[in-house]
Amino acid sequence: MPHTSRNAPRQLAKLNQERLREIVREHEAYLAGVLGARPAELAFTDLSDVDLSGANLAQANLTGARLHRTRLDGARLSLSKCMGGDFRNATLDGADMRWADMRGACLRAAGLNDANFAEINGGQAVTPVYDADGYLSEVELGERPLDLSGASAQRADLSGANLGKAFALHADFADANLGQVDLTGADMRKAQLVSARLDESNLSGTDFSGANLSGANLAGASIEGANFNGADLRGAILDPAMRAMPEFAEALFAAISRFSRDELQAVLQSHASWVTSEGREGERADLSDFDFRGMNLVGVNLMGALLERACFAEAVLTNANLALARLNFADMRLADMRRANLRGANLSRAILDGADLSFANMAAIRDEARAGRVARTNLAAAKLQKAKLTGANLTGISLIGADLRQADLSQANLTGADLSDGRFLGAVLTEALLAEARLDGAKDLLLPN
Repeated sequence: MPHTSRNAPRQLAKLNQERLREIVREHEAYLAGVLGARPAELAFTDLSDVDLSGANLAQANLTGARLHRTRLDGARLSLSKCMGGDFRNATLDGADMRWADMRGACLRAAGLNDANFAEINGGQAVTPVYDADGYLSEVELGERPLDLSGASAQRADLSGANLGKAFALHADFADANLGQVDLTGADMRKAQLVSARLDESNLSGTDFSGANLSGANLAGASIEGANFNGADLRGAILDPAMRAMPEFAEALFAAISRFSRDELQAVLQSHASWVTSEGREGERADLSDFDFRGMNLVGVNLMGALLERACFAEAVLTNANLALARLNFADMRLADMRRANLRGANLSRAILDGADLSFANMAAIRDEARAGRVARTNLAAAKLQKAKLTGANLTGISLIGADLRQADLSQANLTGADLSDGRFLGAVLTEALLAEARLDGAKDLLLPN
C-alpha cells in the first residue's frame, strides 16, 4: 500500500504568494528546458487560499500538500504527484489533471467542473493527518480512499481513471465522462450522475443507492454486486440483458410506454391528423419511453410529438419530420437521420453517438407572427461523439456543453450557433460556417482556416 507518511515533516511548510510565484516561474522554466531551472517541490507545504489559476505545475510534487480553498482554475497539473493532497474547497474548474497521482487525496467540496482527470490514479494510500495549525496529528494512520464527497464535477472528464473505493457521497457528476473507469467498491450514494457516461466501466460492488443516474449510459458496464437501491435510472441506457439483473431490482425505471408496437401505426395516423389539422382532429402522440430500436421509420411524421427517453438506437429516420418534438434523454445511437427535419426540437441530453445526421435541418424556427419569437433546436449537453453532421443546417442551434468529440461537422452551417462549453477533441470542421457562433469555453476546437 502506498505510504506518504514515511517522510512527513512534523509541520507543514507555509509559503507566501510571492515565494510561490518564484517557484512556479522556475518550474515553468524547467518544463521549457531552461538549463539549471529546478522543478517545483511543494510536498507537505500549506498552499491554502493562494491563487494558482492558470499555473503550469505539470509533473510538480504536491505530495501531502494542503490546498484548502486554493484557486487552481485552468491550472496544468498533468503527471503531478498529489498523493495525500488535501484540496478541500479548492477550485479546479477546467484544470488539467491527466495522469496525476491522486491516491488518498481529499477533494471534498472541491470545484472540478470541466476539469480533465482522465486516467488519474485515485486509489487508496496511507496518508498522514495534520491538524488545523499544520502540525502532524497523532491520529492512527490508515488506508484512505480518494475523497470526492460533495465535489462538483459537472462535465468533467474522468475517463479511464482508477477510482476504486473512492468516497463520493453527494458528488455531482452530471454530464461527466466516467467511461472505462474503475469504480470497484466506490461509495456513490446520492451522487448526481445525470446523463453521465459510465459505459464500459467496472462498477462491481459500487454503492449507487439513492443516486440519480437518469439518462446515464451504462452500456457494457460490469455491475456485479453493485447496489442500485432507490437509484433513479429513468432514461438510462443499459444492455438488453442488464435490466433483469438482481442489482436493479430496487432501482427506479421509467414507466413502460402505454403503447405496444402493434398499436404504433394507429398512433402515428392519429398524430398525422393532429398535425395537418393543427390540433383540431386526431391526437398528439405521446410515445415517451417507446422502443423504436432498429425500426424503419423513413419519412415518419412525428412533428411536435412527445418522445422523451424514447429509444431510436439504430433506427432509420431518413427524411423524418421531428420538428418541435420533445426528445430529451432519447437514445439515438447509430440512428440514420440523414435529411431529417429537427427544427425547434428539444434533444437536450439525448445520446446520438455515431448517428448520421448528414444534411439534417436543425435550424432555429423564427415565428414572425409572434414578434419574431425563436424556437432554437436544443442539443444542450447532448452526446454526439463520432456523429456525422456533414452539410447539416445548424444555424442558431444550442450545443451548450455538447460532446462532439470526433464528430464530422464538415460543411455544416453553424452560423449563430451556441457552442459554449462544448467538447470538440478530434472533431472535423472543414469548410464549416461559424459566423457569429458563440465559442466561450469550447474545448479543443480547431477552427477551419
